[in-house]
Amino acid sequence: MAPILPLDTSTGTLSMRILCLHGLGSNSAILESQLQPFRSQLPPSWEFEFLDGETTSKPFLDVGKTFPGPYLCYFDAPTPQAVQAAVDLVMDAVEEDGPFDAVLGFSYGASLAVTVIATAAEKSPSKPPPFKSAILFNTITPFRLGSGLLHITHDPAVPGKGAVVSAYRDDYTAAQHEKYDIWNDPEADSTVHEIKTRQTEPRGTIIDKGTVGLLLGYYAPIHGIRVRVPTLHVHGENDSFYAQSKRVVDICDPAPGRKVISHSGGHHFPKDTATMAKVVNAIEWVVERGAHA
Repeated sequence: MAPILPLDTSTGTLSMRILCLHGLGSNSAILESQLQPFRSQLPPSWEFEFLDGETTSKPFLDVGKTFPGPYLCYFDAPTPQAVQAAVDLVMDAVEEDGPFDAVLGFSYGASLAVTVIATAAEKSPSKPPPFKSAILFNTITPFRLGSGLLHITHDPAVPGKGAVVSAYRDDYTAAQHEKYDIWNDPEADSTVHEIKTRQTEPRGTIIDKGTVGLLLGYYAPIHGIRVRVPTLHVHGENDSFYAQSKRVVDICDPAPGRKVISHSGGHHFPKDTATMAKVVNAIEWVVERGAHA
């Protein structure tokens, strides 16, 4: 039997509810402002709910020059405890304020959205997903709860690549470690990217001096399809996370529906009118496709 969908009788459009997750060093008010050009072209009956992270952070890149704080994130260093707490935060929102038709995330928020959907499927494969569709902007590699840990010894005072003194994986043998190169490990790419960039950008460090165990990420050639709801992927070709964003597409099943939109910008929402119109149409497509699944 087809689901009974809520209808706004004044406009004849479906009433949809979307949970929105901001990026690192941002907040819900900032994301709400950034989404306004898109929301203004979407059906007025759609509801957008915004969830703030609970960890303070430095503003991401130039965010602090444009928007006031507080600047927040869902987690800083991707330790198992921190990522699990972030997943729990989202699932609590679903339980207390849901149901939601879709999740929308930007950057780390998009990464968290994927981790939430993938984790729910791994934990309870027979249950419906927490969201019927996902809208993902400039996604970084999502972290995989239950992965073996990547142990990094880090010292910002040490010169050289990323100030990483040593790195090893729980799930590697001694022989594998002899050949292990953290800088070319696709399961560690989001962590490596942050370690590198935070040496030169005023955003703090992903880890303090010392050794810490961090989660590894999803990588399609190893982990296969992990998200089986309709997805929309929007990313900038000049984003330093572009390669990661493209790889996230591969862990999302094309069967229920999957669209990819690239633009010429960087780590931000598209700004040109033509691309924005394409994104608005694709958002309607993916959310309604999920609702009718």
